[in-house]
Amino acid sequence: MDIFSILLVILFIATAIFFIIFFSFIYYWHLKKVTFIVVPAIFTFEFFAIGFLIVAIIALVVNYLPYFINSIF
Repeated sequence: MDIFSILLVILFIATAIFFIIFFSFIYYWHLKKVTFIVVPAIFTFEFFAIGFLIVAIIALVVNYLPYFINSIF
């Protein structure tokens, strides 16, 4: 497995944990029935999108760092 696949699996696990914790908090905070589904879905998508951006940046840096180092020296 390359670094991108490993970090993507970690991101899926982190998103699942985030979703479980957020659902448990929403259970206690809910005022409307719509909040129970819509709010966690929106926040989970934002969490996953930001996490995926971080995973992609880390994977690019790890993959291309040797080329940058070799070109400098």
